[in-house]
Amino acid sequence: MHPSTFGPYRVVRLIGQGGMGTVYEATDPATGRTVAIKTLPLHLANDDTIRRRFQSEIDALKRLRHPCIVPMLAWGEEEGLPFFVMDYVPGLTLEALLRSGKRFTWRDTVSIAQEIVRALKSAHDLGVVHRDLKPANLIFPPAAGGGFHVKLTDFGIAKLFGETGLTRSGSVLGTPEYMAPEQAASQHVDRRGDLYNLGLVMFAMLAGKPPFQGAVAEVLESQRSREPPRITTLVHDVPKPLADLIERLLEKTPGRRPNNATIVARMLADVASAASKPSEQFAPSTAMPEVPDGLPTTIVTDVAGHTVQSDSRTAKATQSSSKGGPSTFTTREEDALAARIERERKSRPNWLMSWLTTAMAAAIISSVLAGGCFIGKHVFFPGADSVHARIMQIVEKPDVHRLEYPPCEKIESFLGRFPDDPRADGLRQIGREIGLDRLQKQMRRSILKVKLGLPVKRNAGDKLRDSYLEGLRLWLVQKDQDAAAKEFRGIIATPGNNGPTENPSPCDVTDNPDPAAWRELARRQLKLVDNELAEARGEALANTKKAEAMLRQAAELRKQVDDPTTHATERVIAMVQRHALLEQVEDTFADDPECAEQVKEARRLLDADR
Repeated sequence: MHPSTFGPYRVVRLIGQGGMGTVYEATDPATGRTVAIKTLPLHLANDDTIRRRFQSEIDALKRLRHPCIVPMLAWGEEEGLPFFVMDYVPGLTLEALLRSGKRFTWRDTVSIAQEIVRALKSAHDLGVVHRDLKPANLIFPPAAGGGFHVKLTDFGIAKLFGETGLTRSGSVLGTPEYMAPEQAASQHVDRRGDLYNLGLVMFAMLAGKPPFQGAVAEVLESQRSREPPRITTLVHDVPKPLADLIERLLEKTPGRRPNNATIVARMLADVASAASKPSEQFAPSTAMPEVPDGLPTTIVTDVAGHTVQSDSRTAKATQSSSKGGPSTFTTREEDALAARIERERKSRPNWLMSWLTTAMAAAIISSVLAGGCFIGKHVFFPGADSVHARIMQIVEKPDVHRLEYPPCEKIESFLGRFPDDPRADGLRQIGREIGLDRLQKQMRRSILKVKLGLPVKRNAGDKLRDSYLEGLRLWLVQKDQDAAAKEFRGIIATPGNNGPTENPSPCDVTDNPDPAAWRELARRQLKLVDNELAEARGEALANTKKAEAMLRQAAELRKQVDDPTTHATERVIAMVQRHALLEQVEDTFADDPECAEQVKEARRLLDADR
């Protein structure tokens, strides 16, 4: 029995059903809006881990708002089944088009990829990674005038519904042909995994198929270690810049791919802008061939990302062209920093002139009313309480007083005028913290330059600075937390004076860092690295628990096989399911040293069954 309602939505019909869940078409009686409702199957709905994941992902997914992303409209639980409510999007999936024999020109591919990457940037900026970008999750809804735009669906579904790591048949979660190497290796997947998937999608649009096909184990191994063919060996009219971009997106190591969607968008814009040049090679082409007769047009995807179809008729769509801008490789952090510096540079003279004019007028009027000496003393030579209060205002609300932040000059003035004030040590510490924060940001900008292949200035003989930069590089670029932690511990253990060098200008630690400054920064970074290592150990423990749970499930299936009351057909099915589970343990956790005992036991049981 299927529920007839989900919250206020009334079910119209069952669209599709599989091992990962059920998809319904439903309507909102209040508005008449048609929606697609996706539910979990009971065996996942009863999993406490899945339910915790469901709740933790809701806040992230509901914030996604972009014209090219199918939005989540609602969520809840009905008769024990957690569910999502999404827009019902009629149209053709890219998977259906490719299966029908559709091949995309390189111009069409670039234009569609630009829409996809803009949607990815919108999600990545909110910290949401798709993790399952593939043709089945890309829909082309009919558009007025015959044009079309792509829509991405099932954001976060792979993570949300895939905590168990199993699909209907016990295979690896996701589609192996469209899986990033780190995902195929059961490692952490970030935004660069989505960019790898984008490269696979673009490859398939041009060649009609992804670079790797075959048995699941073979494809997973190819994704992890085998270089894909260059697209120009299969499609000869692809421009070199586009082929180079696809090759960069399909790098096995995440650190060698473009760092974010913004960079990919600029590279695509470079290729797209070439299409506007008056040459035969870049003549624009926006027409989309007719869809073969009989191909259904109302297509949505189930919770596992598999296409389910209704019996609507065919449609024809054309693609709109887009022009790109100049290509640069400025990161968002660098761009924001440059803009802020420029704004401050332009506004400071005006602010200074206004302040001076006001101060002079106030001094003249006040001197007439109350005496020049008294006013001069308090306006131009404020006391310790007044200077300290102003410094604390700036420190506590730097956004409000951004033109005076950091208040290093005021701190230096206070320390010079009132060295014996009991608040001097506190202000000296505040100034040093400001300097350390600026030094830390300066070092991170240096690492951004390293990632972009730009030269980094080094100070001869400053070994602690070089060690700190190396630790940051190992952590942020190489993703080697163990090596980074070792580097930072070496800095902390460096012999020498543990206290800061006496300096009348504490904020100058940025320009003249002492050994104590590097040790303090190393302690800060080591804490972050240790947190990541602790999380990694937690994930390893979670993998061990998963493997043990799968072995227990295999043991239950063995009991079912050995039970003389079990029907012969059910006995065969149970044995097949048992073998699939054991093979899953062997394949998924083979490279995880924490799961070595479980993998060994799975192999022993498989040999015994044979």
